[in-house]
Amino acid sequence: MSCLPITQVSVFLDNRPGSLFEVMSQLDRNQIKVFALSIADAGEFGLVRLITEEPEKAAKFLEDADFNLAKSKKNTEVTAIFITEQNKLSKITKILGDGGINIEYAYSSAVHADGKVALILRLSSIEKAEQMLTANGVAILSLGEIKKYFQ
Repeated sequence: MSCLPITQVSVFLDNRPGSLFEVMSQLDRNQIKVFALSIADAGEFGLVRLITEEPEKAAKFLEDADFNLAKSKKNTEVTAIFITEQNKLSKITKILGDGGINIEYAYSSAVHADGKVALILRLSSIEKAEQMLTANGVAILSLGEIKKYFQ
């Protein structure tokens, strides 16, 4: 199985009222859906991470509007999985931990299907992690699947 990392869009924002609105309204104006969102506080600025319908277009629209994007691979590639009865968070974290894979950060999404919630993970080794998870029966979601399950 090939690696299926999802490209997230990461934007640095001033930590002030209204700055998130500016990003979201730019995406709305350009009809870009947001499936998941995470905000990390870093003092005077914040880092907003987004899983969007069309990440390349979203990044271009935001850059064209003079937003500062984080572009390193560490800030762009993430994995998405469903948390299920068979694949609980405890099982997933054990698989990753036993394999020496660090979860650098994680956030939930607005993607739900049959009581399952998609979880977005930034892992220290995405390809190795995805192989290990797949070998243990944990399905890796593509961006296309996220779009399909978004409600």
